[in-house]
Amino acid sequence: MGSNRFLSANALMEKDYFDVEPISRRIKVYELPENMNEERMKELDTAAAEMNCDKLIFYVRAQTDEEEIVRELSAKLEGEIKGFFRGEDTKIYAKYLDPDRNQPDSKNVISRVRELDLTSHTIKEGLQEGYTMTWGKEDQAEEMANFYKSIFSKYPTPIHEPDYIVKMLNDNVHFSLIYHDGKIVSACSADIFSDYGAAEFTDCATLPAYRGQGLLSHQYPTLQEKMKDLGIKTMYSYTRAISMGMNIITAQQGFTYGGCMVQNSMIGTGLEDMNIWYKQL
Repeated sequence: MGSNRFLSANALMEKDYFDVEPISRRIKVYELPENMNEERMKELDTAAAEMNCDKLIFYVRAQTDEEEIVRELSAKLEGEIKGFFRGEDTKIYAKYLDPDRNQPDSKNVISRVRELDLTSHTIKEGLQEGYTMTWGKEDQAEEMANFYKSIFSKYPTPIHEPDYIVKMLNDNVHFSLIYHDGKIVSACSADIFSDYGAAEFTDCATLPAYRGQGLLSHQYPTLQEKMKDLGIKTMYSYTRAISMGMNIITAQQGFTYGGCMVQNSMIGTGLEDMNIWYKQL
């Protein structure tokens, strides 16, 4: 089809329902292209390869023709987020252009986390003396970028760059920051998908010396209440499958495990599996 292919790389980049993430070599598809069929999938495969992406992720409405279509086109079910599409449940399917990428990590902690009794967990009221929690603002972008740079050598987004953080702050991303002794010691964010009435808990990090104090456990409820005030119906999170602490925190906050996305995000050691968690507000 030459330059008139249904999905050239440039045309794909411009579509709102595609999220091309070259760092993690993946493309997220939130709406199936019109008349999705085997030919369309081949065009999508070609466009992905042009951008050095070897994983396609499809968010489709559960128990609909969409789910049947992607299944017939060799996509594999990886998980679900209930209520993601303005209250409608979504199933998450993946297609791997490189079979070597479809290799789950045996060190996933989810089985151990699910064996724990986390129902009796309570969060202490208020932060300890000397700690303050604020909302991130543009004039803190450089400080925020340096904070993330000190923790993550690899990350799915260019969060080490102040300009990117400013862009996020202006694009429906709300950051919660905890300070101690005049510096950021913990942070996380809620990234709003206003078209779907959903928001992602993400960018969670705490300096090593301050871990184990429940700082993220204070920020989750704060962000959650803000999302409720903004009319968000569903919160979800992708948590590093090898991180016992982050999976426990998410479970303690009342989130439900929704599956595992294999070799999904460039973070920490490289491409890592991410566990899906969701909570309907």
